[in-house]
Amino acid sequence: MATYNIANKTNNMIKTNKAIKILFLILLCNVAFSTHLFSENKYKRKISISEWIAEMENCKDKLYLLEDTEIYFDYAKDSLYSFIHPRGIKPSVSDKKNVKTILPTVIIHHCKLPDNSTCQVRNIIFQNNIAFRHCEGAGQLILYNCTFNQGLDLHQSNLGSLEFWYSSILQRTVVCELQINNLSFRNCSFYTDSKRVQTIQRYGFEIENQTYQYLFRILQSEKNIDKFYLSECEILPTEVKPIITFIGGKYDEISFKGINFSNSIVNFSKCSVKENLTVSKCKFNLPIGTRKFNFPKDNTSFHWNQLDSVGLGLYGDYALAPKTNKTDSLISDVDLYNELNSSYRKFFSMYRTQGDMESANACFIQMKDMETRRYRHLYRNDPSIKTWFNWRFNQFLKYFSGYGTNPVQSLIISMWTILIFAGMYFFCYSEWDCINRTFLIKQHRKIMQYFRSEQRLEDFYMEDYIEDLKAFADYKNEMVESKLELPTFIILLGKPLYLFSIIRHKLLSFTYRRTEVLQGRWIDLKPARKVFVGLTVSFSLLIYIIYLGFIRALNATTLSVNAFSTLGFGAIPVKGASRYITILEGFLGWFLLSIFSVSLISQMLQN
Repeated sequence: MATYNIANKTNNMIKTNKAIKILFLILLCNVAFSTHLFSENKYKRKISISEWIAEMENCKDKLYLLEDTEIYFDYAKDSLYSFIHPRGIKPSVSDKKNVKTILPTVIIHHCKLPDNSTCQVRNIIFQNNIAFRHCEGAGQLILYNCTFNQGLDLHQSNLGSLEFWYSSILQRTVVCELQINNLSFRNCSFYTDSKRVQTIQRYGFEIENQTYQYLFRILQSEKNIDKFYLSECEILPTEVKPIITFIGGKYDEISFKGINFSNSIVNFSKCSVKENLTVSKCKFNLPIGTRKFNFPKDNTSFHWNQLDSVGLGLYGDYALAPKTNKTDSLISDVDLYNELNSSYRKFFSMYRTQGDMESANACFIQMKDMETRRYRHLYRNDPSIKTWFNWRFNQFLKYFSGYGTNPVQSLIISMWTILIFAGMYFFCYSEWDCINRTFLIKQHRKIMQYFRSEQRLEDFYMEDYIEDLKAFADYKNEMVESKLELPTFIILLGKPLYLFSIIRHKLLSFTYRRTEVLQGRWIDLKPARKVFVGLTVSFSLLIYIIYLGFIRALNATTLSVNAFSTLGFGAIPVKGASRYITILEGFLGWFLLSIFSVSLISQMLQN
């Protein structure tokens, strides 16, 4: 009996296991069938591009909604939308004539865009808004010569490449949680107008009669836009301020080329560029927003001359002015100050990494300007010697050397300082030239004596050097008398020495003798002769005065250079108050040359 029960239980267990296996197999088949059925029925419809455009064109309702549909490129039906026009070809006359107008608002929801071929949807006017939501596909979808009168929305889709060529987007483009390989706008025009807001209020950020409207509003958190291009596009003038904002998200590449942003605001907020950031040939009239904006140091092409007049800023309420390095509210707020300072340092570090010292220096100057204003704020709130010196010293460094970025400027200022002090020394007595009132009176008395007496110019010259000439004559006589007592080579050595000593006096005596114009007393000259002599002597005196001025200026400049460079040469050749001026210049020269040296070395090491 026990054996029977055991066998019975065993048979029941075997049957139960078989039933479980059968049920498991049935369940797997149902799951597989359901999965297959779902994959087959993921999209309820399948239409070609031409059929899709025809449906929108023929729709009489205010809203055209396309859901759960695969749009594909049919090689037989869609030849009109095959890839024809290269990127650089502008729309032709026939393109502008053969335009189709889509009247209703278009919503493409949970659809697959053409993925089987590169296609070019062209010459279409979307009279109202068009939105792509939860879509996929679009291997390379090009919208060529299209007009979007009420803007464009791209929401929570996973696309390949979406490109807009020679198209017009009026009002705004909204991108939200979009995963896409390439989103580009080339040779397009953009326009935003507050009058259109009342017809497109959908997202809560469009407000009537406000001073700004969104031109691009890109909001990303988890999704990535691999490549975003904005090239050779035009932002049309408008009464409101256009906003181009990137909020969050990660990008492999962002490229702006040839854009005049005019009165537009470009704001990068909490977004990151991984591989390449290019901004070239663009013009900004307002600071760009860089709140927690990260970009690669090595692969960023963004010359600072595009930002030199506007700089960086932090944006909050777009209706208000941005907070920049000149904004008092930012200077007084430590957190905001540090955040903007961090943005400047990112650009400065990037330029130094790339070796673009021109951009690095220009960026550094704006960053230091902000620091100077910070010191001024600290001094006004809590006056002290330290804060005053920090403030004023920064101001001086900017004027003297551009905060150490321009050693040439400091050298020029040093040269001007030397010349200013030389001008002071020019009017002070110097032992080097001894040109003072006593010297000038002595020379003037000689001139008066020359006109009143029979003496010639040569006689006046001989009076000053009579002792030298007598010494040379004695030297010659001594050589002649010692001729027999000395070796011949000693006598031969003395002759050229005597000739070189006397030749200067001979030449000057000859010059004075040949240029003698008075030849007697002034009172004995005839009137015609007086006129000639007076003009000649006046011209000679003018030359002599210029010569004295040149010598005085040369000595004053030499003294100034020597004092400024603190070389030192023993006794100072000036007296009175000018001595203290020399000491002051020496201290000033030491101070300025130290800054010049540091600035020069810094620039050389950076280069």
